[in-house]
Amino acid sequence: MNTASNSEQITSTGHKLSAGGHLDVHYLALKDEYDATLRAAGIRPGWSVLDAGAGNGVFLPLMAELLGSEGHIEAFDLARENVEAIETLIANQRFACPISTRIGDIAALPYETGTFDAVWSANVVQYLNDEELTQAIGEFRRVVKPGGLVAVKEVDISVWQYQPQDPKLTWRLLDALSDDVQMSGAMRGTRVTAWFRAAGLEKVSAITTLAERRQPLRPVEREYIRNNLEFLSGLAQRCDLAEADHHQWKAIGEEPERLISDPDFCYREMWVLSLGVVSTG
Repeated sequence: MNTASNSEQITSTGHKLSAGGHLDVHYLALKDEYDATLRAAGIRPGWSVLDAGAGNGVFLPLMAELLGSEGHIEAFDLARENVEAIETLIANQRFACPISTRIGDIAALPYETGTFDAVWSANVVQYLNDEELTQAIGEFRRVVKPGGLVAVKEVDISVWQYQPQDPKLTWRLLDALSDDVQMSGAMRGTRVTAWFRAAGLEKVSAITTLAERRQPLRPVEREYIRNNLEFLSGLAQRCDLAEADHHQWKAIGEEPERLISDPDFCYREMWVLSLGVVSTG
């Protein structure tokens, strides 16, 4: 099993599961559904888009394709190493539109009011507490032009399943982690629309995606699921759980392939794309 720090994939920001290697595997394991989610956001050719919390840039190729040569992307992230990874991509890869980068905090965006046609933010607001989420959505609204789009994609891990493992084992672990900001934030995806309405966004809507993987799994899917199981096993070691649960999580962390290789194995996760429009009034 990996060490706790490796299994948690922590960047210089201290955020778990935000390191570039994990982001690559995560995106590739769920690429079809992720690309469909980005396409469903409604980004239009020629727009200027802020990718708020761009990570290492996994969404940039498709976003640039949707925007075309007249569009522009500002890739913005808190982790310097992720921004440097994007800058390497820009230097080595031909994108369909210009891309610039900047380091900073999504709760205090360094842009003038009405700078962008849209904000896209994926797998980012889980790292914020409720107050910080209010600030971030307010900032997204501020930097988007009247009539422009705010699109936030976030997971809801309350749906996480690793069948035939009893799902209640995961639920008990998540309950024990309820005071962890990221874990509680990652169970808030279905409710982000409430923050949109409170911020004054209009035409608020949501698109839910359920991603499921069964046997036979592709290698990248196995790696992604194995990373998740090792991550949860590492968290379980530090939680107040029943002895039987500790034993199960320890066994899963030591031999994740034993669960993954079950012929009836089924992995499920869910995320929600929240959409809103900035008022023209």
